[in-house]
Amino acid sequence: MLNNYKIIALCLSGIQDASNIEFLSELNSKLSEQGYRIFVYDIGIDLYWDEANDDSQILVFELIDYTIVDAVIIMDEKIKDQTVTEHIISNAKNANVPVIVIDGHYEDCMNVLFDYQDGFEKIVRHVMIVHKPKRPHFMAGKKDNKFSDERINIFRRVIEEQGIRFDESMVSYGDFWAKPTIKAMQKLLDRNEIPDAVICANDVMAINVISTLISRGYDVPNDVIVTGFDGIEEIHLTDPKITSSICDYAKLADKVIELIAEKITEGDYYVAPTPIISESCGCTYCSKLNILDNANMLNGRFYRYQYDNHKLMRIAEKIQNSARIEDIPLEMNHWVMNHVSCFLNKWCMDDSIDPMKVVQKSFDDDMYLIYDACEEKPFVPRNFRRKDIISNLNQLLDRKYPLVFAELVYMNVPLGYVCFSYNNCDSTYYKKIPHIVSALNSGIGGLLNRRYQYYLVKRIEHIYTHDGLTGLYNRLGFSHEFDRLMKDAKVKKENITVALADLDGLKGINDNYGHAAGDEAIHTVAVALKHSCPPNALCVRFGGDEMLAVIEGDYDIDLIRKQMNQFLDEYNKEKKNPYKVSASLGILQIEGADVIDFEGMLKEVDKLMYMDKRSRKKK
Repeated sequence: MLNNYKIIALCLSGIQDASNIEFLSELNSKLSEQGYRIFVYDIGIDLYWDEANDDSQILVFELIDYTIVDAVIIMDEKIKDQTVTEHIISNAKNANVPVIVIDGHYEDCMNVLFDYQDGFEKIVRHVMIVHKPKRPHFMAGKKDNKFSDERINIFRRVIEEQGIRFDESMVSYGDFWAKPTIKAMQKLLDRNEIPDAVICANDVMAINVISTLISRGYDVPNDVIVTGFDGIEEIHLTDPKITSSICDYAKLADKVIELIAEKITEGDYYVAPTPIISESCGCTYCSKLNILDNANMLNGRFYRYQYDNHKLMRIAEKIQNSARIEDIPLEMNHWVMNHVSCFLNKWCMDDSIDPMKVVQKSFDDDMYLIYDACEEKPFVPRNFRRKDIISNLNQLLDRKYPLVFAELVYMNVPLGYVCFSYNNCDSTYYKKIPHIVSALNSGIGGLLNRRYQYYLVKRIEHIYTHDGLTGLYNRLGFSHEFDRLMKDAKVKKENITVALADLDGLKGINDNYGHAAGDEAIHTVAVALKHSCPPNALCVRFGGDEMLAVIEGDYDIDLIRKQMNQFLDEYNKEKKNPYKVSASLGILQIEGADVIDFEGMLKEVDKLMYMDKRSRKKK
């Protein structure tokens, strides 16, 4: 429970699918009035049966907070991966949260299923009893597929009851899809004896069977009866309209609501598909669907899709070309992104991380909220605790509409997640969710890649222009930066301060304690010099144990010397090495950058350094 609302976690695949929208809309309309709120966790595409799957999109189910969830509903046949479903069930059971599985059977769960066998048998019986074909044929799905085999057995049983002997030649396989069906149907039509009825295992195959028959000059249904199964929208738009059986997801939702009200926690419950008797079997078209309204709706969706997709492509391009992650909100500020909140894992903020080598397969407890359309503009990105779910949560819960969560993933690397908080269950909104997610994946993933490439270029430049031991500029890098500094100083008519530090007794350290100790001493003097100069100082390892600093403007000579000696004294006290690290220092101030001769300047500061070295030896 959350804020006095009971929370339902709905796990599915492809929220844009019409049946998912129908189920969610019906579920939400009834449960929201009973004090429930629905959190939808969506992966973009189904995972297919029996395939080992490491798709990062399934991490969206890890967002479920079982401490606030009152029940979990899993659309098993939509997800199509038993391992994923079992993992969700296990997490829910460990938290004592009841589970309702839609269109799947799992022990100790409440399973709500379509009675596909009953629905399909009604269609076969209608064809065989009412229309009495003599040469029926079955267009099955995949070989050795559970659903396909069940329907073959029903077809066999019913035709044998009607006195027709079954043999394997009466079955073709269309793999539940278009091209295999067309190929199988063409092979069937090349036989000498053409069937007078083709009963198909789904509607997609029925549509392609009719198309192939018409292309060969046959009339449907006068020459060949054709039926489908599933009840997809397209069967009402074909000529002839197709006899089928609809799996009504609204009825499925009503059964779930009924079981929730009765507080049932396990058992199998069935909903029978509804036959749609139509023209392709020779009956009268009896649907109440308004074809003109449906055509206008599809037309509107098509043009809306084109417009939205163009905008999303432009948003993705702009995100990729952003200078910083923090600039993303400026590029997302468009009405197509209304009701969208975007959360990133913290590693996304680090330019030095190669996004293609991230092995993290989880979400951070502390995320980075990069965009929230529900907040007032201009939006300011900030840290966000994942357990808080979404900003403005109280107001969103009061609105009675679902929150939809989807993962952001780029090249199978989880970036974060996005939440959609639409203020209705209109299919127009839900159908563009995968396109928005895809645009964000492309845009943000591309930006992270580009930023990492830029980081690598800067690293290579740094390696090329900096000394590996000290981290200071090498002479090549110094030369370029010195020219830039001098041009700037001349324009500003600034004076120049130059400091040259030389490590004392390097040979003795190397001879007595090894070159590793000598390298450490050189590194320490370099750090001491950089520490003692202002941030804008140009520091270079000029020789083996000589470090040079060039400072634009006047700077306190005594302060440089004091801070450097103090740094080295503290180092020696802390390390307690058997040798002392010290440096001689020459400092020169030159009035007027326009009169500087570099070689002459170097000779002068070198003299001052050696004067200091001799003075230190005497002491």
